[in-house]
Amino acid sequence: MKAMITGGTGFVGTHLTKTLLDSGWDVTITGRSQNSIYSGKKGFTQLVCDTTVKGDWQSEVSHMDVIINLAGKNIFTLWNKEKKKDILESRVLTTQNLVEGMKDGAVKVFLSTSASGYYGDRGNEILTESTSKGEGFLSDVCDAWETEALKARQFDVRTVLMRFGMILGKDGGAFKMMKTPFKLGLGGNLGSGQHWMAWMHIHDLVEAVLFLINHDQASGIINFSAPHAVQNKNFTKAVSRALGRPAFFHAPGFILRLIMGELGDVLLGSQRMASGELERLGFKFTYADIDSAIGDLVR
Repeated sequence: MKAMITGGTGFVGTHLTKTLLDSGWDVTITGRSQNSIYSGKKGFTQLVCDTTVKGDWQSEVSHMDVIINLAGKNIFTLWNKEKKKDILESRVLTTQNLVEGMKDGAVKVFLSTSASGYYGDRGNEILTESTSKGEGFLSDVCDAWETEALKARQFDVRTVLMRFGMILGKDGGAFKMMKTPFKLGLGGNLGSGQHWMAWMHIHDLVEAVLFLINHDQASGIINFSAPHAVQNKNFTKAVSRALGRPAFFHAPGFILRLIMGELGDVLLGSQRMASGELERLGFKFTYADIDSAIGDLVR
């Protein structure tokens, strides 16, 4: 089996690449960086390219069985007009170019990332795959992103939209950034700590991707979230317990908004995302609760 992973040099892409290579797949990744820890490994190919621009790299799409689309500029930066344009175009243009490359090929499955940001700030509402679109910049980005991905269906490609919550891992993602402040006793709640956080352990994410590739009935929107979303205050307690460190500090909401602008609102947004479709299809989580997930990451 052959897979292409756009954005393959990132946190999630690196984990997926390792698992697929270890399973005997041929894996081609795209990215702007020329440094991959898998360079020279059997079955591995790297295309150094800008996937927002049409080019020779698109001809490789037609040779793949599976496409996993992870490309997108990091949202955790101060937003201005130019940054927001980059965030949108890095996702939408890459997805357009991938779908264009599928028209003459034999791609069987297309898994394209989206995010919990689709739902916007929804308070205590439980967010299922059928919940309506929210409001705000990231909601609009996710909607445009998903719209382009679904166009792959015109080529009879089974298409899955993976709405990621916060992905937790030792070597990347949110937890890596949080761990040092917590170890120093500087951890704490964001704002009131009442807002809900959708999360998923990187192990379960990788296993869920493989599960969906092999599940012929999996199609459309899939929430990538553990069964139990947590409020920020309870996430803070879980990290504090696992590290054995106090977490008395907190970042007042108005300070986050003052320093980070629109991104501050995103960090304080409440997304109580449910994992209904994954569970309905029969996927079994290894880390279904936040204590087991954080416990694994600090071991």
